[in-house]
Amino acid sequence: MLFALFIAGLTYSQDSGSVDKESLTITIKPKFGFNLGANYSLAQNYSSIDTFGIFPSTIYNAPGFRLGVFGDIKIQQRFTLMPKAELSFNYTTVQRDNNTYKLDPVNLDFMLHGKINFSKRKNKINSYCAFGPGLRVPLNSDNEEKYKTSNALSGDITFGLDIDLDWFYLSPEIRYSHGLTNINEENSWEKIRGSYVSFNLLFTGK
Repeated sequence: MLFALFIAGLTYSQDSGSVDKESLTITIKPKFGFNLGANYSLAQNYSSIDTFGIFPSTIYNAPGFRLGVFGDIKIQQRFTLMPKAELSFNYTTVQRDNNTYKLDPVNLDFMLHGKINFSKRKNKINSYCAFGPGLRVPLNSDNEEKYKTSNALSGDITFGLDIDLDWFYLSPEIRYSHGLTNINEENSWEKIRGSYVSFNLLFTGK
């Protein structure tokens, strides 16, 4: 706690030739918004047993799109928490045994990101970085055209801009989500990691 207070005390901003210290007061001010964007799958095969093996499945990554809702919970001048829920539509396929399957055509992504603004939000344009864990939940069915996958964890990092449009904030951002766990539901040595990169537009109320 002492270390955190020390770091927060070192944070400052320059306004009109004077130095203003950041407030250490924790104030929870929730805001809400929605987002939409495009994503590109970066799913790949990997194996801890034989990294030089020939995989029976070949993945053909493709673009998709996503939409979601989120909360923007201000904790400190430049730090907010952002819980998110997004519905993702994908067109990636897997070829196996001369058959082609859809790889996660629809998933739910749940995220909890910490967002750090590089300047105070009173500026009209404010760059930021966000990072945190994600949980990917495929909406599987009994459709034989789909490749069976399971829930998986990811580590996410985002860079973007908050643009103040008076009535709301518009935030274009780019996010990289790195798959951390195997998404292959089958009990086999072959493993698949589900990563993606996305470009999103966030609309946040004031």
